[in-house]
Amino acid sequence: MCRQHNSGGMEIAMIYLSTSGLPLFMDEESFVISMGEGLVFDGYSRKPVMKMRGLLADESGLLVDESLAAGETGLLADETLPAGETGLLASAEPFYDVYRGIVYPEDQALFQRFDYRYDITVIMPGQINGECKKTSGHYHGWTAGKTNTYAEVYEVLQGTALYVLQKSPDFDREDPSDLTIEDIILVTVPAGQTLLVPPGYGHCSVNIGEGPLVFSNLAYVPCPLHYDPVKYYHGMSWYAFRDQSGISLKRNMHYGCLPAPRYATVREKPELGIAWDCPVYQSFKNNPEAFSFLGNPDPYVDVIMDALAYHDRLPDFDSIA
Repeated sequence: MCRQHNSGGMEIAMIYLSTSGLPLFMDEESFVISMGEGLVFDGYSRKPVMKMRGLLADESGLLVDESLAAGETGLLADETLPAGETGLLASAEPFYDVYRGIVYPEDQALFQRFDYRYDITVIMPGQINGECKKTSGHYHGWTAGKTNTYAEVYEVLQGTALYVLQKSPDFDREDPSDLTIEDIILVTVPAGQTLLVPPGYGHCSVNIGEGPLVFSNLAYVPCPLHYDPVKYYHGMSWYAFRDQSGISLKRNMHYGCLPAPRYATVREKPELGIAWDCPVYQSFKNNPEAFSFLGNPDPYVDVIMDALAYHDRLPDFDSIA
């Protein structure tokens, strides 16, 4: 924890995201990230609740007014809420922020040579009608030979993440109404550890902690992203909910036949640049060739899958239905 002064001279508490190995600081109240001297980034975007419409388990109480998508302040559809009601939120309530292309200027040539980009996402704390806040979810596109889809690196910097991974060989079909899901893996990742997203698996990041979830990603820039197959089914195959009794998982009934989920945590893969004692940004600088699997996943599928450690169930969850 440190303190800084804003442009108006007011002192604000900042959380140092030390696990990143970079001078990154997050406002304790707004969860906005500030970058230390020397760091630059390409862009910033914020996704509010209204932009998550069609991806949530329960969207009751949200005003379905398309004018709100332009950034206007959202209003609740029901203006007379029960005392203490917290499940129904304004449509402009922030869901998550993304900071793209974070880099030191002297490292830009290295990232460009490999065509990689380092981003940071902040998923806000809280729930919508009990469902934990999350990212939209997507599938990665095929490599040139269409043998595999591209992999990705997710490094949790603060909080606890649930990653919903689902394997579909036909995610890119024109008609997604009969999508095939061959495998589902639910992975929990605490701060300081890293997930390698396996080729072939669509994925979504869920904030199952009590505070904000902050994670970095290292990605191959030319990789296409497919969001529509996820939105067609109102999200990924499983939703995470949180209440006073803890965290529970619920199946997304918009999907047809689904395999039983597998449960996993992550483990280190030093040969792929993934070690808990070295942040991903620094690891890439130290040995960029170790991350060749991002642009060329074919030779690495087995070792990427071996970065998952499977369990009978995950201790973070109270119920699965």
